[in-house]
Amino acid sequence: MPVATFLSTSSLVAKAPQVRVQCWGQGGGGGGGGASNSYAGGGGAGGAFAMSHLPVVPGTTYTVTVGSGANGGAAGANNGTVGGDSWFGAVGTIIAKGGAYGSGGTNGAGGTGSTTGSIGDAKWAGGNGAAGLSGTKSGGGGEGGGSTVAGGNASGGTAGSGTDGGDGGAGVGTANAAGNVGTVPGGGGSGGYRATSSRAGGDGGAGKLIADWIPPGSVLMLGVG
Repeated sequence: MPVATFLSTSSLVAKAPQVRVQCWGQGGGGGGGGASNSYAGGGGAGGAFAMSHLPVVPGTTYTVTVGSGANGGAAGANNGTVGGDSWFGAVGTIIAKGGAYGSGGTNGAGGTGSTTGSIGDAKWAGGNGAAGLSGTKSGGGGEGGGSTVAGGNASGGTAGSGTDGGDGGAGVGTANAAGNVGTVPGGGGSGGYRATSSRAGGDGGAGKLIADWIPPGSVLMLGVG
């Protein structure tokens, strides 16, 4: 069965009257490490997963939007930014929301994974980012939502992982270090760590979209094929 995979915003011509769309929002950016020595930013949450079977018109061109643009917090006690959303066609048919940002600060809070605002026949949250630990390590990023289960939560500097979402960025510490970028699809960025000089948080991993064409009269099971 024809499959189209997108890692950035593009367009797609419908080849059958129905399509299964699986999409991941971008991970949230990690918080910056700064204002004072030993400050550790929190990790961003993983982007949500959403899946739907959608009617389409063969030969019609549809816009495919893939979440991007989430940045880690700038050097200093600055928050990251929320991950970009992913969707197919018109907004409101299906959408996977981007992950929440990690906070900057002494022990910056991690972003919380959620399906709030996502639309789909099946939805799974991204994993939670972990809080930074002053004097030890920045918070790891949460994993992007899985296709059958929520993404893994980060714990301390250990990134969230374990499903088919993108792993979060691992936390950093003991020296001046920028946060690690989350893995595609939808991994949250880790926080930055300041030993003596401020560092930025890691960017969230970009989203992803997969389209499977469903021929007339066929049956397609839920989940990633």
